[in-house]
Amino acid sequence: MTPTHKTTGSAGADLVCAKTITLQPNETALVSTGAYVPSGLPKGVALLLMARSSIAFKKRLMLSNGVGLIDSDYTDEIKCMYTNLNSEPVTLERGERVAQLMPVQFTYGVFPIEDNERKGGFGSTGN
Repeated sequence: MTPTHKTTGSAGADLVCAKTITLQPNETALVSTGAYVPSGLPKGVALLLMARSSIAFKKRLMLSNGVGLIDSDYTDEIKCMYTNLNSEPVTLERGERVAQLMPVQFTYGVFPIEDNERKGGFGSTGN
């Protein structure tokens, strides 16, 4: 599922829920989006993953890590780690917009770079 900008003025591209999921009260779960880092993402560009304000306000779901940082060499499916702050279960329906991606440029050379290849997806670069 390809992230899309809803309007010409949208800074973030919307991600949708790939399959219906119900989060129980106080449960934290990974929500599938079916999206991947676009091929050909330039070196020096990363993606910020942010909750949509309507998810926080209307559904009382919190992106558990605040803002997600997705590296250009991340190859697995982009997932959102949400926590249900309600006392009742909350369901996210397939196709429902659940998060936004925003590309950001960054500079190499500020910190040393270990010469390592990514060997996996979510959480693969260590604790």
